[in-house]
Amino acid sequence: MIPSPWYRRLIVALVVLEVAGALMWLATRFAPESQRALAQTFAGLVFLMGFYSAAPLSARFLAPKETQDQAMKDRLSRVIAGMPRKRPVFLYDHPEQNANTVGLSAGTSRIYVTTGLMALLSDEGLRGILAHEDTHIHEHHILAVLAYACSYSLVAHLAEDSLVFYFGFLAFMTLRRHLEFRADAGAAVLVGTAAIVTGLKELATVYQTKRSARWFVFAMSYPTLPLRIRALETGRQTLF
Repeated sequence: MIPSPWYRRLIVALVVLEVAGALMWLATRFAPESQRALAQTFAGLVFLMGFYSAAPLSARFLAPKETQDQAMKDRLSRVIAGMPRKRPVFLYDHPEQNANTVGLSAGTSRIYVTTGLMALLSDEGLRGILAHEDTHIHEHHILAVLAYACSYSLVAHLAEDSLVFYFGFLAFMTLRRHLEFRADAGAAVLVGTAAIVTGLKELATVYQTKRSARWFVFAMSYPTLPLRIRALETGRQTLF
C-alpha cells in the first residue's frame, strides 16, 4: 500500500521526535562534560522543530471527533464561503468558547473551532474570529514563535546567566501579545474592523476581565480583550 501524503508526514514527524529523543539520550550519556549542555540544547531544538511540525497531525488524532450537528456545520460552511481566503476549519463538540490554529505553513495549517464558540458568536463575530485565526496562518505567527524559541535556547546556553531566562520570558510574552494584536489588525483588513470587534465583544461577555488584570499584563501571553478592542477602535496598540 502506498502511504498517503498525510501518512508520510506523520512518519517523518515521528522520526524527528524519535531522533530528538535519541540525541538527548546520547548527549547525556556520551557527550564530554564541557559539551554536554550544548549537545542537549541542539537536541532540544530538534524536538521543538518536530513538535511544531507535527502539531497539525497530532491535533488530527488527539482532538475530539468532528461534530455531527449538521445545522452548525452548514452555518460554518456558509460563513467560510464568504471569507476572502478559505482555510480548513475543524468543528468539534466542546462547551468552551475557543478557536485556535496549528501548523507552521499555510499548506499544513488548520483552524479548530468548538461548538461552544459557534453557539456564542453571531455570523459577523464568527467571521471576525476566523479572520483572526487566518491571519496567524497568513503571517506565519507560529513559525515566528518557533524561531524565537530556538534562538532563545541558543542564547540562553551561550550566556549562562539566569537573568537571560527572565528577560527571555518577558520577551516571549511580549512577542505573543504583539502577534495577537497583529492577528486582530489582519482580521480587520480581511473582513472589516466591525466584524473582529463584534467577535471580541461577544467573547468578552463570557471571558470578563478583572480590573486587577492590567497590573499583570506584562507577564501574560495574550492581551486582555478590552485592550484588543481598544487597539482596534483607536488604532493604537499597547503591549502593557
